[in-house]
Amino acid sequence: MSTTNLLDLRPLSIGELLDRTFRIFRKHFLTFVLIAIIMQLPVSILQVGSALMVNNFALGTMAGNPFDNPEIILPTMLVSLGIGFASFIITQVGTAALTQAVSDSYLGRTVSFDSAFSRMGNTWFKLILATIVGGFFMFGLLIPIMLGSFIPCLGFFIALIGMFFLGAVASILFSLLPPVVVLERASVIDAVKRAWTLSRLRFWWVLGYLVLLTVLTFVIIFGPAAVIGVVLGLVLGEMSILVQSIVQQSATLVLTAVFLPIRIAAVTLMYFDLRIRFEGFDLVVLASANETVLDAAPNLTNKTIL
Repeated sequence: MSTTNLLDLRPLSIGELLDRTFRIFRKHFLTFVLIAIIMQLPVSILQVGSALMVNNFALGTMAGNPFDNPEIILPTMLVSLGIGFASFIITQVGTAALTQAVSDSYLGRTVSFDSAFSRMGNTWFKLILATIVGGFFMFGLLIPIMLGSFIPCLGFFIALIGMFFLGAVASILFSLLPPVVVLERASVIDAVKRAWTLSRLRFWWVLGYLVLLTVLTFVIIFGPAAVIGVVLGLVLGEMSILVQSIVQQSATLVLTAVFLPIRIAAVTLMYFDLRIRFEGFDLVVLASANETVLDAAPNLTNKTIL
């Protein structure tokens, strides 16, 4: 780890965070995009396979209103659930690898495709479990909101405010889980608690930062994907569902492979920024690099695996 990198660990503004995010992305463009493609390609193949199945149904003797053919509904639901579950698993693996790669780059380590997966260890599995536990936590928060929505006169406002708060908490919690699990090697329950603790340090700032990233997501991915879908409907309207699905999934794959590493890098740097601001993480790194005791940063109970 070079001294330059160590001395550059400091609190950053949103503009500086995004600038450093894009610099890290450009520096390791091929590695990040390759990881993202490996993460998204199986999902795209499964979705194309699903489109092929639907296309076969449409061309078969069972064509027509799917609700008039129960035989179609069950396979379609099973395929959709299977694709969703596979997508969830693969996404968590790729997220863990990208988080590790971004962290290595930020801390001055050598970054490669192999090291990203080898250094993350089994954290991908813990990340899956932590995400599921976080989902149950969100469901627990949803129950009082649902009950409050039945209160006469005030129910609508309680539901509106409650759902906004729930969405904000969910966005922040699930964004912070990957760096907490991968970089701190936290256990499943501790990871959820730790992510929530970090989120409270600068809640509204973090929420605004994530909203900005969401806007970028719509601009870079969903916007062009929607345009491609409209164009496909006009140009390939007479062609099969399979052809349209292949073209659209290919375009979405490319867009996602480019933007997903940017988002994960931006969130990982946000995580480091929170720790530098409130936990003296930069002092921990400096002390560790200088082979001194960690007394320079007292009262730190969570130390990132360097």
